[in-house]
Amino acid sequence: MQQNIDDFFRDLESNPDQKSLPYFVKKEFEKFLSCGLLAHGFVRLKCSDCSESLIVAFSCKCRGFCPSCAGRRMSERAINLTDEVIPFVPTRHWVLSLPFELRYWMASDDDLLKKVNGIFCAEINNYLCKKARKLGVKGGETGIVSFLQRAGGALNLNLHYHLLVLDGLYTTGEDGSPIITRFPGIENDELACVVRGVSRRVIKYLRKTGRLSEDGEEVYIGDDRDEEHEALSHLKRASVSSRIALGPRAGLKVRRVGSSFGFEEEIPKNQSYGCVSMNGFSIHAATSIKAHERDRLEKLLRYLGRGPVSHERISLDENGNILYKLKSSYDGATHVMFSPMEFIEKLASMIPPPYKHQVNYYGCLSSHSKLRAEIVGSLAVEFCGQDYLQQEFQNDGEAEVEPDDPPASRYIPWAELLKRTFGIDLSTCPKCGGRVRVIAAIIETEAVFKILNHVGLGADPPQIGMKVDKEYVYESFY
Repeated sequence: MQQNIDDFFRDLESNPDQKSLPYFVKKEFEKFLSCGLLAHGFVRLKCSDCSESLIVAFSCKCRGFCPSCAGRRMSERAINLTDEVIPFVPTRHWVLSLPFELRYWMASDDDLLKKVNGIFCAEINNYLCKKARKLGVKGGETGIVSFLQRAGGALNLNLHYHLLVLDGLYTTGEDGSPIITRFPGIENDELACVVRGVSRRVIKYLRKTGRLSEDGEEVYIGDDRDEEHEALSHLKRASVSSRIALGPRAGLKVRRVGSSFGFEEEIPKNQSYGCVSMNGFSIHAATSIKAHERDRLEKLLRYLGRGPVSHERISLDENGNILYKLKSSYDGATHVMFSPMEFIEKLASMIPPPYKHQVNYYGCLSSHSKLRAEIVGSLAVEFCGQDYLQQEFQNDGEAEVEPDDPPASRYIPWAELLKRTFGIDLSTCPKCGGRVRVIAAIIETEAVFKILNHVGLGADPPQIGMKVDKEYVYESFY
């Protein structure tokens, strides 16, 4: 990226048929290329016992594709949701995959993205309400934390939703306390009703907004909604269909390493327990977590909030092409292959626009719900028909739940976050095991260069567009 980013932007600007990328995309790349470089500033730490000094570089804090920043954000959100937000009730993981055409429309239209998300959450709540009515429970609502994932396993633009849903329905008792009605299991015919409702309502909305005709044929709406960012729309269209947008391979499929003959673009849906598809919409809801399994809950939340790029799956071949390992394959392929310019192109297409939420809260977990203050982070919950939480703890031999302590601050110390994310303990001296404290944050250029030269570290950051020796390892690439 360091070598090719200038050429990438220059090629886009030289194309008379397209306008340049929006400012937030360029800014994302610029900040990423300064992430972790000591020359752009750092924090100094010192051991209280042996006076050992440590230097830690600043991060870019980007929301796009930076693996380290995405990892810290993933851990921080998972810790906060597990410890402070999700009550001690059973939860279920729901996934909604979408048709290819809808993915591009959603990437270009934030209103459509929110609408589909709201429809999915509403259909889940309606499904739970119908089950509750069979038990004589009327009204109520569940709680949902919705994560928008923008990338697929092959670095293609694949917008889909991961939802953590409280596996029950909250109602209010006579004394105003919350009561949750828990439902046993889930069946595929019940999922079929949910996916049918999602498909019907989304298609109705698309027809209402002019994206689909009455007979179901697609209606191309052009890029009039995003005229200033025509180049970004072009990259998104190519990424959704797993094609290349720029360069000598423009319009061709992304190269798959190890794929068999007869590769088909459409991925067959595997019908199994907890997985139902219809008209390109696919819902998976087979994973459930018991109320007391907080470790599993945090692990699942890390998965839901993960970043789009995994550095462990990136490698380089002898020709300098980037190989990205696939987690699973349907045609024998093990990797997808990109040239450096193609790789940058794919990263640019998945950068979220600024001021657009990627995580949303619905139902009783939303900020406007009257029940939120009663249930968020709560341990004592009355279950309809049985003390479900107490029974689960007794069955597993756990001790009884202690009364809540006064609410603590939600702030997670910086050193603790690094320790829980990467296993790096910056609060303990690696030399003597003593306590380490922060003594200064160095951001002035003159002071940065003076200290780095004094300790023998390189003070000059790599220049954009510079050519370096081609030692094809991950560290030199990033």
